[in-house]
Amino acid sequence: MCSNIAESWRKRRYEAMFKSKLTDAMMEASETQCWLEFSCASAYLDCQTFEDLDARYEQIIGMLSIMEKKAGSFCY
Repeated sequence: MCSNIAESWRKRRYEAMFKSKLTDAMMEASETQCWLEFSCASAYLDCQTFEDLDARYEQIIGMLSIMEKKAGSFCY
């Protein structure tokens, strides 16, 4: 996810590419949420830790979504 955000920042000259890389970052964050869910279900991770991390990822995805919607203010 972090590398996708870095790539999006480097591509901010091209709004479509910026948005594309932010979308990739959101997908990676969603994939991490899936693995966290598996970890909780398999008892590798306690459920409280899972809920805390899942909530943080929801916030991150929300912020990336806002960046995507307001891409014009980040691009030049």
